[in-house]
Amino acid sequence: MKVYFISGLGADERVFQFLDLPDIEKIYIKWIDPKAQESLASYANRLTAQIDLTEDIILVGISFGGIIAQEIAKIKACKKTILISSIKSPQEFSWQLSLVSFCRVYRLFPATVLKWSNALTADYYFSTLSKTESKLLHQIIKETDDRFMIWAIDRLMTWRNPNPQTDIIHIHGTADRIFPISPIKSCIKVQGGGHFMVVNKSVELSKIIMENI
Repeated sequence: MKVYFISGLGADERVFQFLDLPDIEKIYIKWIDPKAQESLASYANRLTAQIDLTEDIILVGISFGGIIAQEIAKIKACKKTILISSIKSPQEFSWQLSLVSFCRVYRLFPATVLKWSNALTADYYFSTLSKTESKLLHQIIKETDDRFMIWAIDRLMTWRNPNPQTDIIHIHGTADRIFPISPIKSCIKVQGGGHFMVVNKSVELSKIIMENI
């Protein structure tokens, strides 16, 4: 069985390396360069070039990748769409992110400042539990393309999804600091899971994914 995995903002398949999914052919969707002012719908449509549309489509998206997965599912029929540490609409933003989305203050800062800020606070907001996890996270942040990061943050903060799909499988950690669980509706809860739980709670996540595919 093929399953397509979409990583978080600027990340790659390294975040999925600890998942143990027997008999699953893992296919990793690669980020591509966004066009100037490109919409999420257009970007998601271009990503479908990496998907075999003649077979059943199962998507697993983490964080920003979960938003992309939902956009793909709007234009291509998917058998399953699974979100991890993500949101189904801006109504699931924390009040802090809602404020940032409204004010759009992130547009005042260049990519270097945003990346520096991310690096300083990453271990706290992603809830890393070891030096190995921290090293992986900081490598991902360092290697994130500046132009892509600016585009993705803006698309995340301006995303509108008034009618979320009702058949989405949403897996979310109770200790997520980026997307706190309190506004999240209809999800499978992972006790103590933070935003990096795909790495540090991979055993539990693997079990949940296998039960829901």
